[in-house]
Amino acid sequence: MNNVRHYVGIGSREIPIDIAKLIEIIAIKLAQRGYILRSGGSPGADDAFEKVGIDGHGEMEIYLPFKNFRNKKGAAYIPAPELGNYLLAAEFAKKYCDNYTQLDREAKKLIIRDTYQVLGLDLQTRSHFVICWTLDACLTHSQRSERTGGTGQAISIASHYGIPVFNLKNDLHKEMIKNWLEIKE
Repeated sequence: MNNVRHYVGIGSREIPIDIAKLIEIIAIKLAQRGYILRSGGSPGADDAFEKVGIDGHGEMEIYLPFKNFRNKKGAAYIPAPELGNYLLAAEFAKKYCDNYTQLDREAKKLIIRDTYQVLGLDLQTRSHFVICWTLDACLTHSQRSERTGGTGQAISIASHYGIPVFNLKNDLHKEMIKNWLEIKE
């Protein structure tokens, strides 16, 4: 039996400073409990979650939409287009993105990499939960709005698979996570 536990740490590109600090604490606490971060290397929330791995406090799998995205390099940075199952990941992406055919090539790559965040390298090893921060506190595919941004793709996939989504914009979720991880502020 596999005891490896993954979670998705993602969110908006612009986040409040207090949320960035909270995300860093959450990432450290989860790493201490043996969770491996999956994220996408974008600015904002992704960077705040990713700091735990950069600082050497935990393991991470950062799925990039293309090689050297934002000059990110190293074993933890996985360029999604180079994976053998990328076309299958694209099929998943199409299924959960309402306007996939209208996206430009680069936007499609961003959406496709979200599939790996939720379903893993093999597209079968699901993350245990998603922790995010979006402007609209979105939790499900049906709640997505313009304010959800690209994070909505991962939320949609997680919703489909019954993977819990905790949005730190939601005060109840924020308190639940803080209580679970024994974070005192």
